[in-house]
Amino acid sequence: MSLHGICSLELRQVIEQAFLPSHCVVSCLDDGSLTIQLEQDAHGRALTVAGIRADELSSSRALAELVAHVQSERQHSGQPVEAVPKIHP
Repeated sequence: MSLHGICSLELRQVIEQAFLPSHCVVSCLDDGSLTIQLEQDAHGRALTVAGIRADELSSSRALAELVAHVQSERQHSGQPVEAVPKIHP
């Protein structure tokens, strides 16, 4: 992972906690990408975002932008998304 001093397990935990109280599962793949799976919310919207490049999550700002983007996608579409736009730290 690119965040200095943070391992993939800690990164997963940070992202999963950012979506509380929703149930979120983050998977770290061998190619260095992440997949975020959000279960259905009160409005029945679930979302899976795949292909997130972990090496682009180099700062807390990048993490915050990722969480905001995924939350926005969930509110507006609730449909599976293959990858999020490039995040600039």
